[in-house]
Amino acid sequence: MNDRETKTFIFSPFRIDPARRLLTRNGEPIVLKPKEFDTLLALVKEDGRVVDKDDLMAGVWPDNYVADGSLAKNISVLRKALGEGVIETHRGRGYRIALPIISELASLEPSPAREVSPPDIPQPPRRWPRRTVVFAFTSAIFLLISLIALRFLAFRTVKANPAAVSPVHSILIEKSGGLDPLEEGFQLARPEGNYDHLVRNADNTGYDRWKLVTDDQNHYYRKLNDAEKDFALHHDWTLTCVCALVQGAGASDIDLGPGKGPRFDMAYIQEGDKHFVVLTTQISPQYKFDQKIEFPGVADVDHPHTFQLRFDHLTQTASLWIDSQLKASGYRGHHQYQQDHGLMFGAASYRNAKESSMVFREVRFEVPASASAPPIQSILIQKEGALDPLDEGFRLARPQGQYPQAIYQILHN
Repeated sequence: MNDRETKTFIFSPFRIDPARRLLTRNGEPIVLKPKEFDTLLALVKEDGRVVDKDDLMAGVWPDNYVADGSLAKNISVLRKALGEGVIETHRGRGYRIALPIISELASLEPSPAREVSPPDIPQPPRRWPRRTVVFAFTSAIFLLISLIALRFLAFRTVKANPAAVSPVHSILIEKSGGLDPLEEGFQLARPEGNYDHLVRNADNTGYDRWKLVTDDQNHYYRKLNDAEKDFALHHDWTLTCVCALVQGAGASDIDLGPGKGPRFDMAYIQEGDKHFVVLTTQISPQYKFDQKIEFPGVADVDHPHTFQLRFDHLTQTASLWIDSQLKASGYRGHHQYQQDHGLMFGAASYRNAKESSMVFREVRFEVPASASAPPIQSILIQKEGALDPLDEGFRLARPQGQYPQAIYQILHN
């Protein structure tokens, strides 16, 4: 096939042109963002076969780590653009295009006419000087030896570093709106009963929250791998929960895993007619809290508030923020019941409540990429002359007596 030709894909009434990065419906263009277009193209290329979620994410984001929620968002946007029934979800596996797909070749541009050169005029053979021939031969031998050495070193390097894994540069894991967390890459800790999960927003008539009900305890979770845990422990991160407590107790947590780091719990509890946000330090044999802050907004189901834990990797502590207002700091988490579940959110029984229920609009764990500090090129620390070292940035380990400290130099007065 000519390299100026490429495939276009038709799944009526849609046509996708990879070369022009154009999607049309009956000839009318549909605007998509680059990653949305890449997601659709990856599905279309499989000709109706189910594309595994991991394979799809690796194809759309080959050089970056992203959470399942990013793929779920792209699928949601594509379904709105294409209409229901075009993209099928195969739970636990992935997605497929449900329409018949036809591929055809399309020429990007006509081949330019070839220019015919006049016949070459024979030239007499040229004789190279002997010195030039020797130099060229020596250079060629040297170049060949260098190439062989480089190939050998490259082979040794590959053998010494098998299956190198690209480092994590940032983390974003989120559950958003009224989408089923199971469709966004989360797992459910235990089976649950049948009830309506979706919560309707009376302001915009949409369904923008997800409800979890339990008579004991239950939570959704998404595990972190070892690279993500190490990255989170050495960078600042934020755990955000836009949520509300219906009754009982609930929580949004980040568990860095046994032997890796603490578990940080941001919990929401009801005691009589009062509601609190608490930072847990102990679960068994009884609950203990680092901070217990009364906040009636915990129970505002119609207009959930924003609760955040902001972690400082230098102090290894987290601070609590409610609606962008600092409420507590110095929280170090705890090490009880670490199940290595990573990001968690759910509901749990508390005191005499027979049933606990939470609604979640958004849960997000984010470790943004940070610009690395420039490497140190040199260090100079000095104390010079009769200047007081305390004025030059030094400290004194213990108090001293009263005596002259500057020494007179006779030669220099």
